[in-house]
This record gives sequence, C-alpha cells and structure tokens, in this order.
Amino acid sequence: MLRSRITREIVNRKIEAVIEFMPHVWSSVVFSVLKPHGVLYSSIIHDAEIHPGDYRSALIGLLLDRTIAQADAVLTLSDAVAKRLLTARRVPEHKLFTLFHPDLDYGARRRTISLTEGKPIRLAFLGRIMPYKGLTLLLDSVEALRREGFQVELGVFGEGALGDNRRRLAALGAEVINRWLTEQEIAAILSRYHAVVLSHIEASQSGVAATSLGAGIPVIATPVGGLIEQIQDGVNGILAARVDAAALSDAIKRIVLDPNLFDAICRRIEATRADRSMARFLQKCVEYTLVAGERQNGRAAVAPLGREVSILPGD
Repeated sequence: MLRSRITREIVNRKIEAVIEFMPHVWSSVVFSVLKPHGVLYSSIIHDAEIHPGDYRSALIGLLLDRTIAQADAVLTLSDAVAKRLLTARRVPEHKLFTLFHPDLDYGARRRTISLTEGKPIRLAFLGRIMPYKGLTLLLDSVEALRREGFQVELGVFGEGALGDNRRRLAALGAEVINRWLTEQEIAAILSRYHAVVLSHIEASQSGVAATSLGAGIPVIATPVGGLIEQIQDGVNGILAARVDAAALSDAIKRIVLDPNLFDAICRRIEATRADRSMARFLQKCVEYTLVAGERQNGRAAVAPLGREVSILPGD
C-alpha cells in the first residue's frame, strides 16, 4: 500500500528526488520503487556504528548497509561520521556528502538568563541517558567544582538507567526527570538553565546541542566526534581541552569566572543562527542529491534554487 502511494506521488507531482531524513526498517523495500521512475534517492545517515552501551541491535548495521547500497547520495550530519563510513569502506567517496546539524526549535527561544555574581550557574544534562553520554563524568566535575567553592546547580532530564548515579544526584540536590520528555517540557527546562553540558565520551553529533542552540543556550562539551564541529569554542559554547573531569570543570569555570564571555557567546549564537537554519539545511540536502545524480550522468549539477521542496506526509 505504501509503495503504491509513493508511486502515485512520484507520477502526480513529477518528483525528481526523495531525501530520507533517517533510515527505517522498511526503507530498502519501499524506496525500491524510485529507480524505475528515474527518481534520485538520498538518505541521511546519523551514525556510522552503534554507540557504546546503546541497546539497539546490530541489525541496525545491516539495515544501514542496505540503505547505503541503494542510495544515490549518502548524507551525514558531521565529518566525524563521514570519515568513519569511509574508513570502514561502507560508502564510496563519490556519493558521500557532509551536511551539518540544523538548529531544532521546541519553542524555547528567549532572552538568555544572565549569569549573576553570587548566584549559582545552572547546568542541564538533557537527552537519553546512555553510557556514552558521560553522566558520571559530569557528576565528577560538578562535585569537584563544589569542593572548590563554586556554586553549581544541576538538572538531569531524560530516559535511561541512572544506576549508582541516582544517589550522587540526590546528594547534589539535582533536579531529575528520568523519563521521556514532551516538546513543551523541553522548552520549559531550557528556559530555566544557563547552559547545557554534553559530557560525552563518544559522539557522532548531537541533537541536544542543536536543541540548545535553537533555544539560544550555550553548550559546554567534551571534544569528541562531531561535537568539535557543532560547538565552536567561544562562539556558541565552550569545548573542554580533554575528555576528563578536570578538563570539563575547567571549561565550566571559564564562563563562571567570565560572565562577559558567557554574554558574548549568547550574542554569537543569535548572530550565527542563519548558518544553522533549517532552510539552509534543506537547500544543501537538495543540492547534494542533485550533484550525486549529475555525477552519475557525467554532467554539471543544476542549482536547486527555485525547485519545490516538500515533506511527504505520513499516515
């Protein structure tokens, strides 16, 4: 039924290309209808491999390989993922293109809370709680900062096993919501915190970073994977020098001790918003897909400006 519906859409709307934002278990079956109609197919691959501690099955890897084999263009959200795909020889270089992660807007954009002398800095850990997200590393940093006399308040928000960290969070008096969050809840949380911390020990890129920047909130991050592409030190956040508690503590101190730096980062997030816009992201998706198609035909790519871009509605 879905294959028939897609075929009708292709014919009725004279579709030239289909861009899949995330591979699905049915992708390789459903999108096999595209090539007979001469329609280009590109897919955005978010991860090159399963994150450490992730509960998803290795079957995901097989599904990705099938999608990659069918796609005319393989798009990634970071150079980190693109390089891993190339190193593993999963994608031919000629059909691999790197995008960027656009800002995500949950309606939380606001005037950023200013850092006030004598008041604590409020730091949020947001998203699925998985081992590679490094919550333990963040707790080590916050505890060390408190021992040094810094006023730090912490909030942890997201689904996942807290384990022994639950006791440490209680001792810190942290605000904890340990479940999936609605968009409205995410917006409300971001309105109450100065910065979001990404204490990852491994990463592809981060939707949490994109959400934070969409809300105008600085990100403090460890220098792993695509985080070093998303977070520009002193521009839209702070990058730690290393992936350890001492370096993360030092990164947090930089904005605690220099409120002017914090304010400047907030202004720069707004000033660079167009670079991370969804409109620019979609334009690049179309552009790279058409380039991949023209490479196959040995012709110069036609600019995507003026072409209609729309989202195929789901059932």
